[in-house]
Amino acid sequence: MLGRQRALDNPINWSFRVGRLFRIDVRVHIAFVLCAFVLIWMERPDPDSTATVAWSGVLVDALGMYGILFVVVLLHEFGHCLGARATGGEADEILLWPLGGLAYVVPPHNAGAHLITAFAGPMVNVLICLVCSVALVVWTGNLGVVPWNPIHPMWPADPALFPTAAQMWVIRCFGLSYFLLLINLLPVFPFDGGRIMQAWLWPKKGYRASMELATGTGMVGAILIALFALFVEESWLLLMIAAFGYITCWQTRRILREHGEIVLTGFGSEYSEGYTFWSQDEHEERKPGFFERRRRKRSARKAELDRQRKKEQEAALESILRKVSESGMASLTARERRVLEEETRRRRDLAAGSPDERSQ
Repeated sequence: MLGRQRALDNPINWSFRVGRLFRIDVRVHIAFVLCAFVLIWMERPDPDSTATVAWSGVLVDALGMYGILFVVVLLHEFGHCLGARATGGEADEILLWPLGGLAYVVPPHNAGAHLITAFAGPMVNVLICLVCSVALVVWTGNLGVVPWNPIHPMWPADPALFPTAAQMWVIRCFGLSYFLLLINLLPVFPFDGGRIMQAWLWPKKGYRASMELATGTGMVGAILIALFALFVEESWLLLMIAAFGYITCWQTRRILREHGEIVLTGFGSEYSEGYTFWSQDEHEERKPGFFERRRRKRSARKAELDRQRKKEQEAALESILRKVSESGMASLTARERRVLEEETRRRRDLAAGSPDERSQ
């Protein structure tokens, strides 16, 4: 388990637990609930409007959208957690808050493990989009119903189509997952795309240089997102994301300057849109992950096959030598002669080699 102190003077700890799955606690920040209430209230019908819109219908629609968003973000974060565990790392908590989700994970300190952990979240969104796409195409019999256009992710690509109310819920599920996928794949740290870029640069530049490049790009990206937010509606969310991303990058660079290689083991209190690293000794023994277990099983299976093959060869050689002793070389078949010659050659080579080789 990842040990953490929940100091109440840190606003990020103002959360409550809503469940536990796969030994991972799911927590919801109080601000997430408050924002949901405020945004739903803002959707209420205008009493002065001439439009006859039922408040109950608006409430169901808003609750449905936030419910889908909750599930999509939660599944995305579970992807990061399970990805970290598959590499031999740890994951024990997910926090949902107004800007998305935070998965508390500690992948092994190498580029491959970080790359898999970063990719695992977006791959969950890809899977959700694929499932929704197949369902919509089978349901309607029209490929144009899939809202693949990133400019309008909540409406069919074919504007001539008019989906039913039930089909629209599937389209919304696709649209939300698609939107989160596109946002998280931006090569801007601390989004998943920025994490992926940093892991890709790590073997070429080293950990510290790759983090400096990724966070520098992230700060520029945050400024561009903030500028873009000034020209769109509902800009407050983009401005919050930009501010959060800039501060995270700035704090990460500060830690790099102050502590140098200490950050190789992770961050103590840094948060990202995708996942968070917690300080841990990189030499600490970890439970092997999925890929490590598969590699060990393959090695063990190969070693067992080699032992079995060697045992069979020794039994065959012993039978051949017994036959030579009883009936002479002329009694051997062509295959038996070949086996005897190969074994004689192998032992001659070992005798000419080093003492270590002769002991094998």
